[in-house]
Amino acid sequence: MTIMDTDSRGAAGGPRRRPRREDVRAGLLAAALEVFEEIGYVAARLDTIAQRAGYTKGAVYSNFGSKQELFATLLGERLADTAADVLSRVDHLTSLEETVLHAARHLARGVVREQRWHALVVEFALQAGRDPDVGQVFREHRRTRRALLASTLAERAAAFGAPSDPAHYTVFATILLATVNGMAVECAADPEAITEEQVTESIAAVLHAALAP
Repeated sequence: MTIMDTDSRGAAGGPRRRPRREDVRAGLLAAALEVFEEIGYVAARLDTIAQRAGYTKGAVYSNFGSKQELFATLLGERLADTAADVLSRVDHLTSLEETVLHAARHLARGVVREQRWHALVVEFALQAGRDPDVGQVFREHRRTRRALLASTLAERAAAFGAPSDPAHYTVFATILLATVNGMAVECAADPEAITEEQVTESIAAVLHAALAP
């Protein structure tokens, strides 16, 4: 019997191959992001997410212990698409002005084009104040994000003659994140009045203050 015969029998009704765990997790995370952004964190149900992904609710619990853990995993994955990630990829830029403008424009595009995600983060932040389990997840995420951003700011600032101690940039990291989140709220509340250029200028002002020697 050839390999082709074996594959054909499987396709014609033989035992189905069990999906890999990483594929199941990826499918659940993609479905969760869709559902969370469509109806919000509080309203989202795990069975709805499982159905959207094409799995049972048991598949969710075998990969994530709770809805909080599922959302925490999404938050962790989005860490890669932050100011820290943007700033870490500007080694080819040699001037302060170029670095600031490049990073500010990239972050501003995210604010304007990913409003549903930012609205979801705001909702989760509000829920964190009411639910201790959600609060623990969210605090860990924010602390990790601030520390990562402070470290990256220090690395970039050192190239322009500014201090290189990450502790020096903790406040700047907090202000930058607050600016991005605040502009996202303003943009969502009044998209006709808040332009991408205004968001860029706001973020650039904070970045320039952080990186300038």
